[in-house]
Amino acid sequence: MNFRTYLLRRTLHLVPVLLGLSVLIFVISRVIPGDPVRLALGTEATEEQVRQLREQTGLDRPLVVQYVAYVAGVLRGDFGYSLRTHRNVTKDVLEFFPATLELTTVAMALAVVLGVPLGILAAVRKDRGADHLSRVLALIGVALPRFWLAILLQLAFAYHLRLLPTIGRGPAPPTRITGLYVVDGLLGFDPAAAWISLKHLAMPAFALSVGTLAQVMRLIRAGMIEEMRRDYALAAQSYGLPPNLIIYKYLLKNAFTATLTILGLSYGFLLGNAFLVETVFAWPGLAFYGVDALRFKDFNGVIAVTLVIGAAYAVVNLITDILYGYFDPRIRYE
Repeated sequence: MNFRTYLLRRTLHLVPVLLGLSVLIFVISRVIPGDPVRLALGTEATEEQVRQLREQTGLDRPLVVQYVAYVAGVLRGDFGYSLRTHRNVTKDVLEFFPATLELTTVAMALAVVLGVPLGILAAVRKDRGADHLSRVLALIGVALPRFWLAILLQLAFAYHLRLLPTIGRGPAPPTRITGLYVVDGLLGFDPAAAWISLKHLAMPAFALSVGTLAQVMRLIRAGMIEEMRRDYALAAQSYGLPPNLIIYKYLLKNAFTATLTILGLSYGFLLGNAFLVETVFAWPGLAFYGVDALRFKDFNGVIAVTLVIGAAYAVVNLITDILYGYFDPRIRYE
């Protein structure tokens, strides 16, 4: 099977996954206690107003009819009407998703940029001080609750040292181009706005990245130690090749292959668990929006958030499979 056929098959596999996810979330959202229409209208609403809104939103129709109508709308790019924000959910997703995308992408970048060199250092200095310290830090990073770390960072860098802002994405967003504030500031030739956005991003991104950073560091260390024992590494040393050339050109590429799986899974994990960090830092992202939608029983908002995160998770795993082919040419797509 060639790569194009494999890619097509993997893409088609996403359809039943997302369809099953939509069915599950749709049914759960309809069976949980509470009436979203009454929550939206408030306690002062009359029965006639409740009936009219229920008809307008289609909540008076059978469950199967509601689901079919919803799927038909999603295929047209319409996630329905939000009873909380009183506008189309698609507009809400387009507004809030870039914030979560920026947060999780920077968190993943931090995990790789910091985790890979620390893992290499631990492997090169195996069973020495740097190695022992890195393993202790990795265990702490994996075990540390994200929300607790987020609060500690706020206390240290915002309240006591006053180096970084406490909450939000910034007082005045740059001209919107992509919705990613740092990128928009750079593309709009507004470095001051980009710098302010980056300062607001620093703490939540680091708090979100710590667990993945620890995993990357441990995997790179284990992979590098294993590769150092292989015949080709010993042969390269015997030929007198510079240590840095051996490490970064040969050993790291092979050691990084196993880490790719964790990176793909971790990115989806970051998307799904960003609500903890977004809540602490009042970060106006999709996860924060989803928590509010769940609190107010805004069914369409909850389903849209779940589907978008599920689709992003599936796409990231597909990209991970593609990258495997680059890092390990021996892989065959079957």
